[in-house]
Amino acid sequence: MEPKFNLVEEPWIPVLKEGRVVEVGMGEALLRAHELTRIETPSPLEEAALYRLLLAALHRALMGPRRLEDVLDWWRAGRFPEGPIRDYLDRFRDRFFLFHPEAPFLQVGDLPESNPKPWTKLLPELASGHNPTLFDHTADDNPPKATYAQAVRALLVNHTFALGGVIGNIGRTKFYGPGAPLAREALFLPGGGNLFETLLLNLVPYAPEGDAPIWEVPPLRFKDVAPRKAKWPLSGRARVYTWPARGVRLLDEGDGVRFMGYGPGVEPLEAPHRDPMVAQRLDPKGNLLVLRLSEERSFWRDFSAMLPRQGGKVAATLEHADNLQGELEEEGLEGRITLRVLGQVSEPGQDKVLDIRREVYPLPPGLLSQKGEENLEKALKEAEELGQGLRVLAFKVARAVVGERDSNFARSLPLERLYWHALDGAFPGFLARVAEEASLKGWREELKRAAREAWAATRLFLGTGARHLKALAQGEQEFGRLLGALGKEVRT
Repeated sequence: MEPKFNLVEEPWIPVLKEGRVVEVGMGEALLRAHELTRIETPSPLEEAALYRLLLAALHRALMGPRRLEDVLDWWRAGRFPEGPIRDYLDRFRDRFFLFHPEAPFLQVGDLPESNPKPWTKLLPELASGHNPTLFDHTADDNPPKATYAQAVRALLVNHTFALGGVIGNIGRTKFYGPGAPLAREALFLPGGGNLFETLLLNLVPYAPEGDAPIWEVPPLRFKDVAPRKAKWPLSGRARVYTWPARGVRLLDEGDGVRFMGYGPGVEPLEAPHRDPMVAQRLDPKGNLLVLRLSEERSFWRDFSAMLPRQGGKVAATLEHADNLQGELEEEGLEGRITLRVLGQVSEPGQDKVLDIRREVYPLPPGLLSQKGEENLEKALKEAEELGQGLRVLAFKVARAVVGERDSNFARSLPLERLYWHALDGAFPGFLARVAEEASLKGWREELKRAAREAWAATRLFLGTGARHLKALAQGEQEFGRLLGALGKEVRT
């Protein structure tokens, strides 16, 4: 086999450039990052995996940054230094071929082809095996042919987000595997005005010693990974960003990929390492747990759980972006910064994806200041308290209508659902002003507006029957009490 499709040179990374989506190679993505707006893909998981790959390459090419001042120097220059990046990509060029007789990129070159799997198994949002169909209707026995660009992007997604469980059979042996490093975690990715700024906002200072991405170590062989022989410490930022969670061998059909060999990858061993894109919260028992996305609620409702005021730990990328933004503000170089929260929601204890999410919020100066944290904590607490009050009100109204406690009827009322839906739209505006003195006052007005609109919709939903009008009259008093208590401290 001749080496084929080099990721440094061939176009495969989708980016927004001058208002159009085009594909570029790794070299262009890094050396022309200042000319590109951002990575542009409909898949939140693909977006996260692509950024992590580029960040791993940058960390190694620049051997840093060692400190925040290095990032500021590059920001002032307006582009990455070309020499170190070109030299690094040239040095490891042979390790970036998608197809290679010995070292195909992020694959196991001699993985058996028996019991081939469809390439769609690499993507949680495509139908494969018993996974629910979220966005597609492909089938295991007749998958569509993937372009090489699609195949390598899917490969990165699988290594980053694969859930633990049964992998499949190679011959007569059934293989199992643990989850990928970010199988269930929420990722925090600050974004700037262009791709260059976004990469700098996520280029958290680190020590490169002892670290190595997958292309800097000897290529994995089947004897290394089966059955679950390869075990590496889960440490080293570039290594974790390029973690080989599964053994994969894409089968080239000359102009695309339809099937692949698929088996176990490298098993992670616990190590004193915290992924820079991951946040932690304190549970009731005093343990730090990674912050995850929820199927039932938007992430913003759990925003304050990672703040130090509540015993949590902010993602290092968020803290780095906040520090960088403060320095830039002093020099008059600040720009509009956003925060993208990315990840998947899976069924606990099951290798089944329930949802894939991308939520975008403003990242204002002062978010992690004492005032910003205090206001955010109060705002979310008041929103939850009012939401719980509306839930109780819905049950009272339902009981007055049907004559007994009927949880199904209570949940069918739009009161609580419409309240939270309205706040999903209002929260970004509050967050943009979170450190300002008047932000809480404005937020309380949003809470009242959301509650009133939800209550008005509930009145229409119930209708004008005698029992319904009586229930609404009783509920009106409770609703007024809830709004009157908003923002007032309860004294005991």
